[in-house]
Amino acid sequence: MLCRLTRWLISRAEDGGKEMPRFAGRHAARCGACREYARFAGRMSQQFSGEMPAFLAKVPDTSWDPAGLEAEILRTQDRTLSRRRLALRPLPAAAAVLLAAAAALVLFQVVKRDRPLSSAEKRMAIADLKSVAAAPAGFEGAVAEADSLLDRERRILENSVVSAFEYLQDRLNIMIERRDIPKTL
Repeated sequence: MLCRLTRWLISRAEDGGKEMPRFAGRHAARCGACREYARFAGRMSQQFSGEMPAFLAKVPDTSWDPAGLEAEILRTQDRTLSRRRLALRPLPAAAAVLLAAAAALVLFQVVKRDRPLSSAEKRMAIADLKSVAAAPAGFEGAVAEADSLLDRERRILENSVVSAFEYLQDRLNIMIERRDIPKTL
């Protein structure tokens, strides 16, 4: 696995003119196969650059010099790479389309078109609203009792948190100095 990665990094360094990472250089120095691959890759670029003028001489009616051809190849590679980066990849695009379709399907299933209320249903709804508006006097007492129950729950929760904190403090042998009385949560 390391040899395959090192060879890829050697090839990338030779092709793109980038510096090879140090760990790959150290591996190539230790591994005979990777060292030989590095020599081969280094010789290949020299060999091809030496053969390019002879190849271009065989090509009829060319006005490019080797340096111009190399520059044109590099420009073409840059354009191709920039186009690839901008191209929409098919898998994320398909996933986005499926997600939009699922959202539309769920939306249309959840939001049903209700029919308008009939006059009898309207009368029943108004009667229900009137009965709620004319709540008995005990309603205010029930709301106050619910508030007191919530306060009691909050106090119980605060005591539980403080107790858990003290238990962990004792078990973990942590000395925490309290400078003032803790405020309630």
